[in-house]
Amino acid sequence: MFTKSIKISSLDEAKSFVNITTKYDDVKMFLRVDNYEIDAHSIVGVLSIVDSENSAVFTADVPDNSKELLKDIEPFLAKVAV
Repeated sequence: MFTKSIKISSLDEAKSFVNITTKYDDVKMFLRVDNYEIDAHSIVGVLSIVDSENSAVFTADVPDNSKELLKDIEPFLAKVAV
């Protein structure tokens, strides 16, 4: 299992993100924003966090070294302010 901080800022990004997660339909994936947890495969759920002030915590039930999934979600990884 791994956890990453991601940011989805637009409708197009939400659609793209869900298209990626549905490639891994057999993997349990969740997004957590504040006190809400949503299925990362759900377009309605992902749309509900678009433009959220906070980044979402993405959790996937795959090995930490799942390189393919990590590569696919890389554009959505939240940038850490320095």
